Amino acid sequence: MAVGQRFAFTKLLVGDLEAEVAFYSTVLDLVTKHRVSGGEGPEAREEVILCAAGHEEPSLVLLHRPHQARPEPGETVLGFVVDDVEQVVRAAEAAGGVVRVASRTVPQAGMTVAQVEDPEGHLVELLQHR
Repeated sequence: MAVGQRFAFTKLLVGDLEAEVAFYSTVLDLVTKHRVSGGEGPEAREEVILCAAGHEEPSLVLLHRPHQARPEPGETVLGFVVDDVEQVVRAAEAAGGVVRVASRTVPQAGMTVAQVEDPEGHLVELLQHR
């Protein structure tokens, strides 16, 4: 059965895998679906596949390469639709994140938006529909 083309997931290269799993699990309620490791030497890798609670499809894959330099943040912006932007911003700060852009209402788009950085500086944009 063919599923057709569609966007499947985002893979984010991280330095501290466990800290990043804790951040996304705590702040956005993502749950660990699978843990995968493989390769040797410079090709060694560990991945944690996260999905939204109650869903089976992965939404975020955190990739750690223990024998390679930690990547610089800025390679991507992760976007999440949330029920309450203010609550998620507070949770992000409590979990070691930093507010980059405080929440603001965008009336013409019918939403509230904010941007936070995870503990490694990766940018996360939060959207709440009004």
